[in-house]
Amino acid sequence: MVRELLLIMMLALAAMAVNAQQVVEDPDTVYTVHHIDQDQFKHLVADWSARDWVMENPRPVVVDFYADWCQPCKRLAPILRDMAHHYQGTVDFYSINVDKNPDIAGVFQIRSIPMLLICPLEGEPKSVIGLYPMQEYIRVINQALDIE
Repeated sequence: MVRELLLIMMLALAAMAVNAQQVVEDPDTVYTVHHIDQDQFKHLVADWSARDWVMENPRPVVVDFYADWCQPCKRLAPILRDMAHHYQGTVDFYSINVDKNPDIAGVFQIRSIPMLLICPLEGEPKSVIGLYPMQEYIRVINQALDIE
């Protein structure tokens, strides 16, 4: 009886380990656009309130500044998901709602949305304002990040 119970527990633990590994390796989890707030931005991208821009992320980052009421922003969302898959973990993608995070929107002087902030590992971030086809975003991101 004890052996059977022990065997069941071991099988359950093994199943949990396999499930945890599948979650980590699931491309939809890894290659997606993560919704963050301005405090998370400081730890995942760079401290936007600091005097000097220093990237915190080990990979380049694209940040989408959007609002729930913005129709072009809604049309951009699936393009961003496709781009996250396109770059397959070489570039991280984040989204920040400007209505819920007014301080960071003010710092970046966001007056029009959607706006993408392209953050290379070194150098200044670059911005793209407006809605474009995916290939245009890829061209601009590749140029800003010096990807061929």
